[in-house]
Amino acid sequence: MKTTLLIIVLVASLVSGGNSLAVSRGSGGEEILQPTPPADLLLILSEFADKKNLEILLQKLTDPDPFVRVEAVQALGEIQKEQSLVSACNCLQDDNLYVRAYAAEALGKIGQVDISFTLSRLLPALDDPSPYVRAMMMAALGELQDERAVDSVRECLHDEDESVRKMAAWALNKIENSQ
Repeated sequence: MKTTLLIIVLVASLVSGGNSLAVSRGSGGEEILQPTPPADLLLILSEFADKKNLEILLQKLTDPDPFVRVEAVQALGEIQKEQSLVSACNCLQDDNLYVRAYAAEALGKIGQVDISFTLSRLLPALDDPSPYVRAMMMAALGELQDERAVDSVRECLHDEDESVRKMAAWALNKIENSQ
């Protein structure tokens, strides 16, 4: 009952734009309600939500339905954390080409979290059998704009697939213009 009342007070306080209350323990172990600025409370709540969402997304990466895995890896591309980066890199080995393609897209967004690690996983995967996946990898490398990828991107200018060659040209241009 105390928890429910506390939640109601917190929500009402946030809605009214005022300070909210946080529970702390006094020296005798008693609960003390103290004001917490709304910005601090929202930061705490968003960090909790992000951690919980990340856990849920990581679980969805093992779902048997490839479209659930695609949605999960796409969402990971919006979370700038090392754990989401590592998980997206692992998805480059998925059996489903769409999961691999969207893992590449995610890496183009979050790869800067650890660019060396990202390149160490992305560059060896450029021999993917799917031209769609290879093209998405070129797009990711273009977004990352790291000169260490230039040689690999240049090799893809001679890919058998036209879409891969076009994306390689775009990526190379983007990398070279960023220097």
